[in-house]
Amino acid sequence: MTGIDDRLRQGLRGYAAALAATQTAPPSSLVWLRAERRRRRAAVERAERPLRVMQAVGLLSGIAATGWLLVTSGLDRASLGTPMLALAIAAPILAAGGCWAMVAASRGAARS
Repeated sequence: MTGIDDRLRQGLRGYAAALAATQTAPPSSLVWLRAERRRRRAAVERAERPLRVMQAVGLLSGIAATGWLLVTSGLDRASLGTPMLALAIAAPILAAGGCWAMVAASRGAARS
């Protein structure tokens, strides 16, 4: 059993020596920079979780409010009126656009 262990150990050491001869380790500053970027990205993602939940709740609320407006008006375009119909269509679109803009702005601030 020790003969097999010694041959395995020698083989692994030879592989490590060959790898060390052909490959160079990156500079420590590069390793640190990448680790720091990864840490910051993870911190931003953790901080954005509640924001994303509230954006989803806001978007769903806007869609629900639009549906409620359409249902209570009897879904009749004549009784709803063109301005109210435009508002009912524009509200969820504006809510989705606002959510997208907030996420884009927070990601842009995280990069700088």
